Amino acid sequence: MENQKEIFATAEGDQWFLRNQESYKKNKNENGTIIQSLQDLEIKPKKILEIGCSNGTRLHNFNVVFGAECFGIDPSTKAIENGKKEYPSIALQVGTADALPFADNSFDVIIFGFCLTWCDRKLLFKIASEADRCLSDNGYMIVNDFYPSFAYKNVYTHTSGVFSYKMDHAKMFSWNPVYTEIFNTVFTHGGFEKRNNPDEKVAITILSKNETFAYPLEPFKK
Repeated sequence: MENQKEIFATAEGDQWFLRNQESYKKNKNENGTIIQSLQDLEIKPKKILEIGCSNGTRLHNFNVVFGAECFGIDPSTKAIENGKKEYPSIALQVGTADALPFADNSFDVIIFGFCLTWCDRKLLFKIASEADRCLSDNGYMIVNDFYPSFAYKNVYTHTSGVFSYKMDHAKMFSWNPVYTEIFNTVFTHGGFEKRNNPDEKVAITILSKNETFAYPLEPFKK
C-alpha cells in the first residue's frame, strides 16, 4: 500500500487544494492569529519558510505585514502553480517536509501550516530534523495543528487508506532543551458551535530556539 507522503504528492495534495481554493480567496487579506501572535511577541521575521503552504496565501500576508522574504513548500503541484501566478514575490516549490531543499540555518521563522496531521508517522523524526536544520539559532518554530489531550488517528474521509493523526505535534521539538515554548493559544477548528468537541481542538504553538543556553556548563560544580 502507498504511504501517505506518496498519496498526497501524487493526487490528494492537488485535490485538497481544489476543495479549499475558495476559502483561500476569502482569506487573502486576513492577517490571522499567527501574525497577530508574532506582533504581540514583538517578533519581526526577516526570512520565513512555511511547510504545507498550499498556494502561499498565508505567506503573502506575512510578506505584506512584515516585509519578510517568504518561501513555501507543498506537495500539491496545482497549489504551487496557482501560487506562483497569484503571488510572484513569494518563492514557492513542490516538495515535502522530510527533505527540505534549503541550506542549514536559512530561516528565522519556520511554520508548519496545518500539515503534520497527515504526515507519515515513520517520517516524524526526519521532518523534525530537517526543520531544525533549516532554522537558525534564535529563530522560531511555529506549529499550527490539531491539539488533542492524547494521540489518536481518524479515518480520512476523502481518500481510502489515509488517516489524520492527531497529537500535540509541538512535542516534536519541545522535548529538546534547545527549544522553549513561548506561546500557545487553543481554539476550535470548526467554529464556536463546536467548542465542546475535543476532536475539533486546535492550537498555535510558538517555540524559541536557543542553542547557547540549552546546556549550561557544569551547573553543580563547586
